[in-house]
Amino acid sequence: MTTLIIDDEAPARLIVRQYLAEFPQLTVLAECADGLSAVAAIREHRPDVVFLDIQMPGLTGFEVLAELTEVPRVIFSTAYQQHALDAFAAGAVDYLLKPYDRTRFRLAVARVLAQPAAPDAALGRLLQRLDEAGAPAAAYPPRLFVPQGGRLVAVPVAEIQLVEAAGDYATLHTASGQFFSSLGLGQLAQRLDPSRFLRIHRSLLVALDAVRDLERDGSGGYYATLAGGRVVRVSRGYADAVKPLLG
Repeated sequence: MTTLIIDDEAPARLIVRQYLAEFPQLTVLAECADGLSAVAAIREHRPDVVFLDIQMPGLTGFEVLAELTEVPRVIFSTAYQQHALDAFAAGAVDYLLKPYDRTRFRLAVARVLAQPAAPDAALGRLLQRLDEAGAPAAAYPPRLFVPQGGRLVAVPVAEIQLVEAAGDYATLHTASGQFFSSLGLGQLAQRLDPSRFLRIHRSLLVALDAVRDLERDGSGGYYATLAGGRVVRVSRGYADAVKPLLG
């Protein structure tokens, strides 16, 4: 596994590096002393895990995460106890409160090494909230974070053509591929702008911008052809949703 050490204090970075020497499973790729360089380094190196301070010049640790489209596993390392509950609620692997000793550090590393590959959905929810910070309360998020391997990948909402139920979860269909969401169709419907996405079936949400034409199916519903040529059915029970769009 690869890692970055991100802290504005050189002695704190040195301690992390020295403690990591016990763990050949973790390779340190780089160190950063501020939030802006941290964002650039994470984007460049795409580490598996980062040791991340919270109060730093440029961007805080939470703001660093908000700038990312792929989020590694996070061990916070900070002198500020007041952020601990938010960090754990957000799905951080661990929260090292300075000053910590080697035994406490070993526990944090053991946790990250034992963590399964799938990322914690709570961290995705944190990033969702960070994306919306500073926006009007009624705004809808411009991107959704979904698990892909051991990371959370950002899918721009503008690229979503279709959302399809998959049991208790859902699949996001875009022109560039499909993405599995750990949220159900109903939850996603609440997060997507209803002026841009319509429920056309109990298992389908469609992006209006992706609809190229509609054809009546003879039973009160429609067939909708999407960009790329896929045809989906607007069931009779949801046909009223598209009637205001008809000229």
